[in-house]
Amino acid sequence: MKQINTELSYFFKFEACEPLLFLLDNRKDLDLIWGRGTEKWFVGAFKNNCIYILNPNVYERESSHKQSDFWVNLKHEYCHAYYTQITKTHYPVWLNEGLASYLSGKKLVITDSDKEKLLNLFNYFDKVDKDVYTVGQFWVEYLINKYGQNKFLKLIKSFDANLNSRLFSQKFYQIYGFKFTKKEFAKFIN
Repeated sequence: MKQINTELSYFFKFEACEPLLFLLDNRKDLDLIWGRGTEKWFVGAFKNNCIYILNPNVYERESSHKQSDFWVNLKHEYCHAYYTQITKTHYPVWLNEGLASYLSGKKLVITDSDKEKLLNLFNYFDKVDKDVYTVGQFWVEYLINKYGQNKFLKLIKSFDANLNSRLFSQKFYQIYGFKFTKKEFAKFIN
């Protein structure tokens, strides 16, 4: 965990309060914590500065993941701890999930069907489904690679608990100099 915290502190230029970690032995417990039945791909959650994640010993039995995915997914959840401590919000979901996927080292593979979904970005301010991870990671990587980490950090550090989609769009424009619209983002897809 120390290495994860060191890497994330370096990226965010911020020392987060380390979350409590709970290893769960079955999906039933994860469903109880999340408040609903969860899909097989869902292996962990960050809630109230606590990480709840399936125990690596039951990973393959209780999820659609390999046991070797555990550390990537744990780092993903740690990213949420940093994000929410910095921003005081979980929103926009696409940015939060995309950043966590990117920083956890998940390899981004874009298929033709994924390309069609990339502009669904604008539906993911407060919505979660399986596609939000790929869509979010694509745009987070794009913004960091094209405009730099400092500009990206400036954006997320401008957030607070009152963030809504309108305020996000305003902050995005102030920092990046172009509008957060489907028309603008369509220009960036090859």
